[in-house]
Amino acid sequence: MRHFRHLLAGLTLVGLLGLAPAAHAGDIYQTYNLAWSGAPFQNGASATGLITLDLTTLPNPEANLATDIYADIQSLTVSVTGAGAGNGTWTLANLVPSSDEGTYTYWGTSGSTLNMYTELVGQPAGDSTWGTPDGGSGDFNLFFNDDGPIGVIFFTLETAGGDGDEMALTEFDPVTTPEPGSLLLLGSGLIGILGAYRRRSNR
Repeated sequence: MRHFRHLLAGLTLVGLLGLAPAAHAGDIYQTYNLAWSGAPFQNGASATGLITLDLTTLPNPEANLATDIYADIQSLTVSVTGAGAGNGTWTLANLVPSSDEGTYTYWGTSGSTLNMYTELVGQPAGDSTWGTPDGGSGDFNLFFNDDGPIGVIFFTLETAGGDGDEMALTEFDPVTTPEPGSLLLLGSGLIGILGAYRRRSNR
């Protein structure tokens, strides 16, 4: 009976940890899944990527549509497929840095504060929702060199350095990771379960 209680306690702990929220508090860097689609422009191009941002320096809210967040990006990868021209993969090393002539990594929230721990596309911003290419809900655009995709209008990339297919931003979704404390408790619970089984088998 005692072994059963140990087993039940361990399983309960593991179950509760499964309900634990993703890490938020005190986060410095957050990684997001990115996606663009050419469907709104009647083409077969698409792009996916990962971006890691420094949330301690990222302007949020930000009313200026031409704010450059190049320095806030810790890592970046974007891959384009299905385009008539400009397929390939580009990284932070290919991203055009800011210059005196203008900004190249556009970011804006139209003065709204976005919840950076849930899907950004579709959140209220300005007079509509973030991700809407209306010029009034903010912006997010990247400018790659080496024939990579570049921003052409709000929330929109065009492949082949601006001479290919247009793609609209469809996803800016955080990659959730378990809290370190939750991982420790999960490990302790599993060890407890294994220990109970081992003692039982030895007897």
